[in-house]
Amino acid sequence: MYTYQTGNQTIDYKIEVVPNRTDITVQICDKEGVKVIIPRGLNENNVRSIIARKATWILKQLNGSQPAEEKPAAPKKEAVKKETAKKEAPKAAASAAETGSFEEGDKFPYLGRQYRLNIVRRDVAKAEMTFRAKFIATVPESWNEQQTNEGIGQLLTEWYQGRAGEKFQEALKSVKKAADNAPESVKGDELGEEYATTQDNTIVLNWRLLTAPLATIEYVIASQFTNADELFEDAAERKQWLSDNTLNAF
Repeated sequence: MYTYQTGNQTIDYKIEVVPNRTDITVQICDKEGVKVIIPRGLNENNVRSIIARKATWILKQLNGSQPAEEKPAAPKKEAVKKETAKKEAPKAAASAAETGSFEEGDKFPYLGRQYRLNIVRRDVAKAEMTFRAKFIATVPESWNEQQTNEGIGQLLTEWYQGRAGEKFQEALKSVKKAADNAPESVKGDELGEEYATTQDNTIVLNWRLLTAPLATIEYVIASQFTNADELFEDAAERKQWLSDNTLNAF
C-alpha cells in the first residue's frame, strides 16, 4: 500500500502492473480502495505524479458513495456516429496541470504508444516543446514549480492540438481507400468527453484522439458517415482502445 498526502487529506493506493498494457487507469472500488493499473516500466515516482494530477477526482470519488473507474464504458456505434458533442466552457490550456505536477520520465500517449517526458531547464526567455522519440520540454531555469507545471501543461496541449489536423487527415486518407463516400476533410477541436461529431457536413474529432492508434482514429471517422463495424474486418480491435482508455492526454 502506498500513500499520497494532499493538503490535510491522505490517499492510500495500490499499484497493479500489467505487462503489455499501454494505458494508465485509476480505479476506486469499495473493497480495494484506490488502485492504479500501469504498464511495465513505470516506477513509483511516475505513479505519484499521476495521483497528484488526479487527486481532486480521486478525493471526489472517495467522498462519494459509488465505486468509480477513470475510463469510459465501451461506446455504442450510434453514440460515436450520431451524438452531438457537448461543448465545454473554454478552459486555459494549462488547466490540466493546475492541481498536479509534471516530472522527468512521466509518460504520455501519442498515436497509441507511450513516450517519456524530458524536462530541460535553460537560460531561455520562452518555453518550447519538441518531440524526438520523446517529449522534450525546454523551460526557463528561473521558473518555479507552479510556473513549470502550468507551462508544460500548456506546451503539451498546444503540441497535441498542433498535430491533430495533420494526423486526422492522414487517418481520413486511409478511410477513403475503404469507403467511396468518405468526406473530403476532417478537423480537430475541443469536444469535452465526446469522440467526434459532425458540424455543417464536416467531421470534427476530439483533438485528444491523437492519443489513440491511427486505426482507432480511422474507426471513429468512419463511424460518422457509415457502419464502421461492417467497413473494417478488424473493427472490434480498432474500437477496443475506446473502451480501454480515457481521452485524458495528461
